[in-house]
Amino acid sequence: MTTSSMIALDAQEISKSYNGKKVLDGVSLQIRSTDFYVLMGPNGSGKSTLLSILAGTNSFDAGSVRILGDDICQGRLEAREHIGYVPQENFCSDFLTGRENLEYFADLLGLAKTQAKAKIESLLQMMDLEDEGDKPVSAYSGGMKKKLEVATTLLGDAKILFLDEPTTGLDPTVRKDFLSLLQEINEQGTAVLLVTHIGEDAEMASRVGFMIQGEIVAEGSPEELKDISELKSSIIIDAAPRTEELMLLLASLGDDCIVIEKEESFELTCEDPREIVPKIMDTLQKSGFDMLSVGTRPPSLEDIFYKLTACPIRGEA
Repeated sequence: MTTSSMIALDAQEISKSYNGKKVLDGVSLQIRSTDFYVLMGPNGSGKSTLLSILAGTNSFDAGSVRILGDDICQGRLEAREHIGYVPQENFCSDFLTGRENLEYFADLLGLAKTQAKAKIESLLQMMDLEDEGDKPVSAYSGGMKKKLEVATTLLGDAKILFLDEPTTGLDPTVRKDFLSLLQEINEQGTAVLLVTHIGEDAEMASRVGFMIQGEIVAEGSPEELKDISELKSSIIIDAAPRTEELMLLLASLGDDCIVIEKEESFELTCEDPREIVPKIMDTLQKSGFDMLSVGTRPPSLEDIFYKLTACPIRGEA
């Protein structure tokens, strides 16, 4: 088997219940060594429970988990050697510097001092933390803390990196930089499994899974999921005056038109956006409305999630 086709994670029929309530219902998931896989789902869908099981920090009632062929239960130590796990809660000490945190975890892993020093310098540079390495973690931003925690997971021989909602609370620019870093790590040979309720986190993914009520209900590349959903681009319209009459007029432009009023615009979805844009402009002009702007937006992964699951992702499952 070539490296490109190796299975980094093979989970089959994972089930888990808490106090008689089923949280995971026969979940199966395979991740190749080259995958950047994002598992999307609302809070309460079972994502974090599944991730903790796959990382070996939680038990499960039925099923099997193999990491690079090693059973997570029977070959526990061998499997764990290949896992890097970043849970939701920050685990690096605020009272130590970034470098001291890395030195602590390197010591836990039994790395020789010379080896640890070289690896730590390399990771600080990779995470763009070389100028922050000797500052206390209490002075770090949220994004810097997540980078440091990813660095700790790469001190060993991690072949698959698990991350639980790592971008929560990060501003859009920091989130994008952090996800680019994960993509770089993936391209260097580490499989990535990230769970999130934020659709933007999946933009760089090679594969995406949709999870609700303890089950993965759809899976594929972002392009494949878009094709399955059959969603078209939305038309973003800003016109004045913004009245109920305007909204009704937009909805009447076609039998399949759906109009949603946003804070600063109207969003219209229909079968063929390219055909209807000229009709919108002509109709509004004839009806006495001033067209301020019009454009299109391709369907987001959150749009696709809602279409395929009938469940809003930013909410409770």
